Amino acid sequence: MLRHLITRLAFLIAICLSSIGASSVALAASDMATDWVDEDFASVRLISAQTETGGKQTLRLGLEYELQPDWKIYWRSAGDAGFPPQLDWTGSENVGDANILWPAPHRFSIFGLETFGYKDHIILPIDVAIPDPAQPVAIRLDVDYLVCSDICIPANASFDLDIPASASAGAGTSIASNHAHQIEKFVSKVPLRGTGLPIEVTSISSINQGETHSLRLGVRGLDDAGVDIDDILIESDLRAGFGLPEPQTTATGSNEDVQYFDLTVMGLAEDQTLKDQPVTVTVIAGPLSVEQNLVVGDGNAAISTASSAGATAGMSFAMIGLFALLGGLILNVMPCVLPVLSIKIMSALKAREQDINRVRIGFLASAAGIITSFWLIAAVLVGIKLAGGTIGWGIQFQQPLFLTVMTIILALFALNMWGLFEISGPDQLGNAANDAITRSESHGHHISSNFLTGMFATLLATPCSAPFLGTAVGFALAGSVFDIFWIFTLLGIGLALPYFAIAIQPRVAHILPKPGRWMNGVKVVLGLALIGTAIWLLGILSVQIGMGGAIAVGLGLILGCVFIWARKRTSNLRPRFAFTSLAVLGFLVALFAPGFSQPPSSPSASSDNGTLVWQAFAPETIDRLVADGKTVVIDVTAEWCVTCQVNKKLVLEKSDVRNALMQDDVVLMQADWTRPDQKIADYLASYGRFGIPFNAVFGPGAPDGILLSELLGVDEVLGALEDANGSASLASSVQ
Repeated sequence: MLRHLITRLAFLIAICLSSIGASSVALAASDMATDWVDEDFASVRLISAQTETGGKQTLRLGLEYELQPDWKIYWRSAGDAGFPPQLDWTGSENVGDANILWPAPHRFSIFGLETFGYKDHIILPIDVAIPDPAQPVAIRLDVDYLVCSDICIPANASFDLDIPASASAGAGTSIASNHAHQIEKFVSKVPLRGTGLPIEVTSISSINQGETHSLRLGVRGLDDAGVDIDDILIESDLRAGFGLPEPQTTATGSNEDVQYFDLTVMGLAEDQTLKDQPVTVTVIAGPLSVEQNLVVGDGNAAISTASSAGATAGMSFAMIGLFALLGGLILNVMPCVLPVLSIKIMSALKAREQDINRVRIGFLASAAGIITSFWLIAAVLVGIKLAGGTIGWGIQFQQPLFLTVMTIILALFALNMWGLFEISGPDQLGNAANDAITRSESHGHHISSNFLTGMFATLLATPCSAPFLGTAVGFALAGSVFDIFWIFTLLGIGLALPYFAIAIQPRVAHILPKPGRWMNGVKVVLGLALIGTAIWLLGILSVQIGMGGAIAVGLGLILGCVFIWARKRTSNLRPRFAFTSLAVLGFLVALFAPGFSQPPSSPSASSDNGTLVWQAFAPETIDRLVADGKTVVIDVTAEWCVTCQVNKKLVLEKSDVRNALMQDDVVLMQADWTRPDQKIADYLASYGRFGIPFNAVFGPGAPDGILLSELLGVDEVLGALEDANGSASLASSVQ
């Protein structure tokens, strides 16, 4: 009896042990994963979606990464740096071609570099061909990969994984492993290909504006799919980078369901073109992503140019024209035009004793000089644009020769104001051109001098960017040759409107006080104002050519002025000739001194009054700073921009604004455009701006930026800071 009991117990134990062993084997088979290969920055292993071949010709594997925070690996097209995982199947048995299915990646922007890859947890699905489905598969895989954070580290991992053949090898069935579901989750993130896609790129074109290159893509189906574009990735054989997609609300198309996006092209060689270039386009929109092979067309002939910032979106031609008129009119009261008022005041005071017709003709001549100057500026800008150069409002103040000539002219005007000599205009030319209305040589001098006064007023007005002016100039410089001349003509008419008003009703000039001895005092004051403007220009010149060069120009001017004064003090012919020659020599020294000067190093970050500390201009870091919860204030300024200096003194240095800008979560970033800088010019153009001042505020509540007006206001700046910061505060309070 006891013997039978022992026998039965032994039999039961054997059954249990065999069951446990079978379960262990089944569990091991269903797991189908290698051990993790651990590094300090990442862990990686190879997994299989199948426990056996199942008689199929393809085996689906997964290369699984667990990455430490802030570390990443790279997509198939890494971007400006890095390389994707490299697979070596040497030593494997019954393994054919292997194809990695790449899930849609993330874009990483740091230090001006654009890269693409994955972070945290990622499985790269791999489809492996099985030459003989009836035989088992022996995988021997070596993986070389690059993992990056602040530094990049190459790593290697080796895996051995055996997949048995199915007992029912011809049945076409397989057994899914425990990892099949996880692998398929990442397969679902692989961009869709083929026809009938839920969203589709309908066109891709190359847009060239001078040295700026971009791609314009039309995407259809976003509204129907209920998604928004997150990113558009471009792969080509050219070594070029492509920026983030910017929506173009003004781009035209025949299909209202098509939305347009522009991608800035970076690093394209001068001898390369995107036109007719085959590219692979990956569109990522929420949970959807699609991939298409396309050929780039010529967008300059097919699609209308639109401002990247949408500044002129929906505006009619007439509205832009009105903005140009208002912008030109407002220039009359802008701070940088104040020195010109000295010339205007003297002209008006002299008009008090003139007859009505001479007053009318004089002010019409000044208006003609203003409009002619705007035509000349437009012609120069058109020439630079057609030659592929950078154009902008006021950029002539970046040229040392222009600054030097303007400084000399201002000094001569001041000397003329003080009566040390007379500036004679082109009398005969004035008489010939106005023979129908002029009757004497003095009359010709009257017209020509007023004409030159109008031209000079325009030249000194160009450093300013007034309200409405920025929009109008941006529209013009981004448009055709006709747009530039049309807008600049209206700007000239706007600046000349006060002259036209007096010409229409000349008796307005008679309201002014009668001339007398008091005018001599006014001349002294106005002459000092012109000398002050000349000193201001010398300060700008010192940034361009260095302090030594600016001092040389100033000494040449002083010598010229002293010898002119000495010439005035003597009546002897020979000394007068000698003093005249020495004065001309002094002015020539001033004119040519910049050519022998050593330009200073490029300006970097600056500090205002020791309180507002500005970082160097690095627009590529804005997105990262905003993602970190920072509010970024951009200030594009220049020494020659009087409006910029007024904004600084009257708004940015106000105690309440300064206190707001000095908060720990506010980053101040300043770009100095005193000297030519292509990076700054491209940045302004990306917002449809071609002149300064330019101020913008970025933050968690305004990641695309809040553009401020040319003339800043305290409430405007504080409101923009609050709006840009608002969502961050709200988000933190919600969390």
